Amino acid sequence: MTHWIRGIVLSADGKVLTLSDVFNGERKIKEVKRWDFRPVQYIGWIVKDPEKNFLLLQVEGKSLSALRIVSRESWPANGGNEFYIPVPTPEEPRRIAKYVPKEMPEKDNEHLFFTGPTASVLLGSPIINEKGQTIGIVDWIDIQNSLVRVRVLDGPLEILDKADRLVEFAFWQENLEAIRKKGEQNSLLSSSTQWRNLWQGTQKNEIEKSADILIQLYPKLDVAWAAASANYLRLSLWDKADFAARKAIAMNSSDYHYPVLFAQILIGRKEWNPAIDALLQAREEGALSKEIAYPLGICLYKIGQYEKAVEELKSYVENRPRHVSAWILMGEIYQKMHHWEQAISAFTKAARLNPQSIRAWVGMADSYRELSKWEQASEAYTELSLLEPTNGAVWYNLGLVLLKMEQEKFARACFMRVIELNPKDRDGWFNFGVLSQRAGERLVAMDAYKKAVNLDPDFGIGWFNLGCLYQELHLYPEAIEAWRKAEKSLPGDIRPLINLVFLENHLHDYSQRDKDLLKLEGMDPRLAQQIRFKMATMNR
Repeated sequence: MTHWIRGIVLSADGKVLTLSDVFNGERKIKEVKRWDFRPVQYIGWIVKDPEKNFLLLQVEGKSLSALRIVSRESWPANGGNEFYIPVPTPEEPRRIAKYVPKEMPEKDNEHLFFTGPTASVLLGSPIINEKGQTIGIVDWIDIQNSLVRVRVLDGPLEILDKADRLVEFAFWQENLEAIRKKGEQNSLLSSSTQWRNLWQGTQKNEIEKSADILIQLYPKLDVAWAAASANYLRLSLWDKADFAARKAIAMNSSDYHYPVLFAQILIGRKEWNPAIDALLQAREEGALSKEIAYPLGICLYKIGQYEKAVEELKSYVENRPRHVSAWILMGEIYQKMHHWEQAISAFTKAARLNPQSIRAWVGMADSYRELSKWEQASEAYTELSLLEPTNGAVWYNLGLVLLKMEQEKFARACFMRVIELNPKDRDGWFNFGVLSQRAGERLVAMDAYKKAVNLDPDFGIGWFNLGCLYQELHLYPEAIEAWRKAEKSLPGDIRPLINLVFLENHLHDYSQRDKDLLKLEGMDPRLAQQIRFKMATMNR
């Protein structure tokens, strides 16, 4: 079947097609420019009324993939009663088991609870229904009770961004889980009440007390110190976590999970150099790049070691190529290094993985601007305008880029959008005035310039342009007053004085003209002499 629809579809090569209203049409797909909002047709299916806000859209075509967006109202009634959690892998995620909802005694509007296998589940994993709709992300796991808690997603912009931010710390959770499993292998330790309370406790005081008692009872067990440190860390008890981690490392320097834990504590305290040392120690003891390269890249970036940071991130994405934030961080580091092409490549990979990532599109747009690739920059900013239609900065930057492309009509519409969103945006009013003046709408331009200088009475270039417009309209006293204010607000700029001199000469105000000529002579004697000669010729 065939539909017309308004939305965004991502193609396999990262190109975005802009679509419009819903009605019947021919069976074909047509590409359009992103800021040309003509309707586009697709062949496929949808699981949602097109009048609703969010859609689940499956597109069939030569190079098109699906953009899956779901609103909260569409599940679980329309998505079945069984749910699945995929395992993050370098390839596409695969389903591992079925989960069923579990009613909890206390009502929680932000979370759902599910029962099912938990052994391979990682924090940050998405949970999907029978129709493949992402409804939330796992943010808490209770292994003992085979229970997972899922944070409900409120809209499409959250689906990948929220999950990605939690996945960033999945390797920390894996490291802590390795320490817990090591402790479980010690029958003396795992059979103690303190050990069970340490991992199953929910109250902060209870967990801290269990950790304190555990290391008092088993002071010679390195894993007891490591487990205590991990739980102190969970409670943000930085000093206790630091001390316990150091004790574990001193007692057993060959277990790389301990320096990784120590690095996690140091990163939490923003102690970047010691964290780097700990992660490098973990690498020497056998930690893999996928376990430490990402936090190591962050730490190196924080201390300005950009090239080393990029190398670590490259190593990391070889193992986890679908980690959006890693690609974005790499792009931002390339920007610091002024390697704009490499930055664009990294941001493009991030945008293909998550076409709704604001940071990816911002990075791409800014990098294209640095390379003066205006058309590509306009496409990226247009994508941002679709994702953040109420962000005035996006529309402002799009307007500037369209100006570079000599698309003044579209640029003016962008600045109009800026001042609609924020009537107090001085620069938005100014640019709208400039383009209105170029379009011949002088009264509109005059009102825009007035708005700009009323918002900022010291806005020199605003007063200067307003003076020029007054002169075009033969409002000479107003032009002189505006240029006087521009002269005061633009010290060292000779343009207001030049305009004043010529207008005063035209009005036969020779006394004031000569005073201004003396000022001009003090700033640029040669130019003042040329103007004197020109006016003498004009006045003959």
